[in-house]
Amino acid sequence: MACVSTFQSCPIARRAKINTRSRGSSSSVAKGSPPPAFQFQCRASTFAADTSLRLELDENPEAIISGAWPGNCSLLSYDDLRAYLESQETAAQADDQRGVALLSETMSTPVLVATADQTLEDVECHFEAVSGLPVVDSGLRCVGVIVKNDRARASHGSKTKISEVMTSPAITLSSDKTVMDAAVLMLKKKIHRLPVVNQDEKVIGIVTRADVLRVLEGMLKI
Repeated sequence: MACVSTFQSCPIARRAKINTRSRGSSSSVAKGSPPPAFQFQCRASTFAADTSLRLELDENPEAIISGAWPGNCSLLSYDDLRAYLESQETAAQADDQRGVALLSETMSTPVLVATADQTLEDVECHFEAVSGLPVVDSGLRCVGVIVKNDRARASHGSKTKISEVMTSPAITLSSDKTVMDAAVLMLKKKIHRLPVVNQDEKVIGIVTRADVLRVLEGMLKI
């Protein structure tokens, strides 16, 4: 696997500051070196992880997310993001948990949806505005997700039923989860969007990678 460093091109990395409020000790960093949370590795990272933010990431520590993030920022590996999130959690805890945004505050609403019995032709117009749609049943509960690339698997062209090509079961998060939860899950599952559901499992919004990056950048400005 080729090693790619995005420190200079990543807006998060350029503005990241080293957290000097460490646990009872101080550390030095060589002049010109990026902050420890952004010492990118193409294989396993050297960062020590706090169990509070591991969130089962070590099940597949070498996975790399696909797709481009806005601002020419390719985010990284599990360990890279985990190190970043841990540094942010430490800073947030020191300032009364500031900057921890809930999905209910971040998600996009209203959300476009599809149903399993619709055809690709029925939702083609939606793909002009978005790249993926939650698929819901009659009770608005999320049963799957369909994305533009699924059209390549359509056996009957535009007349193909969504139920034949959608990804199911859907990966969702409840609205009381945080943006950090969404970031970790997106990395782990290599997905670009997450339907947000309420306590009845009904779709009430959607959060994308662009939404996550926007919030993480905002946390650095606090």
